[in-house]
Amino acid sequence: MKTFKDLTFETHPCGEGQKAILWFDNGRAVSVITGADWFLTSVEAPYEVAFIKEDGSLGRLIYDGSSDSVDAIEDADHNDVAAHCTEHNVNLIMKAIQKL
Repeated sequence: MKTFKDLTFETHPCGEGQKAILWFDNGRAVSVITGADWFLTSVEAPYEVAFIKEDGSLGRLIYDGSSDSVDAIEDADHNDVAAHCTEHNVNLIMKAIQKL
């Protein structure tokens, strides 16, 4: 099972912050961004996370960060992101994506 430690961050295409995309064996991926003032992040929870479907578009991800389970993750057409995530939250989302 891949975890946060497997992410490789590079400069975000906008020139501010950093971005990591990691593809999983099931053909899906996680996108994690951090570091810019306009991302949905904070000092305490510095990551914004998106679920990428097999076709490269964003899938449905509902996670409010208040529990140890992801509320919904599916291959539906949505543009959802999980805002203000900690490393622990990112790991939970990554685990859920890999179980699809």
